[in-house]
Amino acid sequence: MSVRMAPPPGAPPSPPDEAALEEKARKWQQLQAKRYSERRKFGYVESQKEDLPPQHVRKIIADHGDMSSKKFRHDKRVYLGALKYMPHAVLKLLENMPMPWEQVRQVKVLYHVTGAITFVNETPTVIEPVYMAQWGTMWIMMRREKRDRRHFKRMRFPPFDDEEPPLDFADNVMDVPPLEPVQVCSLTVQLTCFAVRLH
Repeated sequence: MSVRMAPPPGAPPSPPDEAALEEKARKWQQLQAKRYSERRKFGYVESQKEDLPPQHVRKIIADHGDMSSKKFRHDKRVYLGALKYMPHAVLKLLENMPMPWEQVRQVKVLYHVTGAITFVNETPTVIEPVYMAQWGTMWIMMRREKRDRRHFKRMRFPPFDDEEPPLDFADNVMDVPPLEPVQVCSLTVQLTCFAVRLH
């Protein structure tokens, strides 16, 4: 009976044999093939969907503005079912809001064909120290902006009347140019501004 001795603690590990390496490579290849192949469900191949232009979802939402029409009576059930996912939709919207230092942020959205619900289909990725530094700088800049009242305006409440219909994005908002983002001035510009204020 032969007993294999374990190598001493400081010795380098012995190289794996060829058969073990081939088995590992085969398993890895199988896993990748399964992971990235076309999905097949009951003989149907699920193809990759192409991105549609933003006008498509805008038209769906515009068409479903007035749900009192008879042609939407079957969609009402879908709208009620979509309410369950509304908190997640709001979370994704808040998560992807443009930051004060961004003028515009383009995002991908995932929406139901009836326009019942729309999700922002992106997750913002920024490392925490950078994010904290950005917001720390913005906090100072926004305090200055608020003091100078260039971009900050007081909001009137309530912003909408109870009887007022919702505004259509394409008609009212799309053509309005966005405001400039809050930007950090360079030190020379800040010193010049400070010198101008003193005189």
